[in-house]
Amino acid sequence: MRGVRVLVVLLVFFFPLLLWWFLSQGRNRYKTLPKLGPYEVRGVGDTVWHTLPAFGLLTQDSVPFTEDSLRGWVHVADYFFTRCPGICPRLSEAMRELQDYLQGSSAKVRLISYTIDPAHDSPSVLREYATRYGADLSRWTFVTGPETTLYRLAIKGYLLPVDKAPDSTQGELGYVHSDMLVLVDPELRIRGFYSGLDSLQRKKLREDLNLLLLEYAPKP
Repeated sequence: MRGVRVLVVLLVFFFPLLLWWFLSQGRNRYKTLPKLGPYEVRGVGDTVWHTLPAFGLLTQDSVPFTEDSLRGWVHVADYFFTRCPGICPRLSEAMRELQDYLQGSSAKVRLISYTIDPAHDSPSVLREYATRYGADLSRWTFVTGPETTLYRLAIKGYLLPVDKAPDSTQGELGYVHSDMLVLVDPELRIRGFYSGLDSLQRKKLREDLNLLLLEYAPKP
């Protein structure tokens, strides 16, 4: 009888904890990230979400880089330029931080940095920049190409502002671009925006990246 009473006491104290753990695991497993951007509802259960458009660019190795280079991969993208004296070094540090976080795992994740200064940022310049930041080029790709294509992809694809503007501090032409890192799924749909300058936002990106990988993990 004493053993039965002990068992009952244990159940009373620990069953609520076990129930909470089980339910919380279920919530985490089935939580999905929202799909972002414009969309079209064609019918019940038939929604067409915004995706990256077709494009043709070049990597730091002068290899063609298109939307098909990203299809089937989870990827995180940013826009920068190598001569940037402002936020770009911090964005590149944020991408390197993410690269280090992914080290040795998550082979289905790629990092993509698009220049907004292609007149200067040739493939060879991008490759030197990649070396400076310790980029693993099997995961982190630097991209250049026609300015019109790069800007259209930023604005119409990644939904990021990009523009040229007078640089009052230098008396030259400068650039306007976002500090956002963009999380994109294997179907080229945007799933999140995160400031690369904010440590809490970068932490949220890592958490959401893991959720997205779970969403696309092979089903048992």
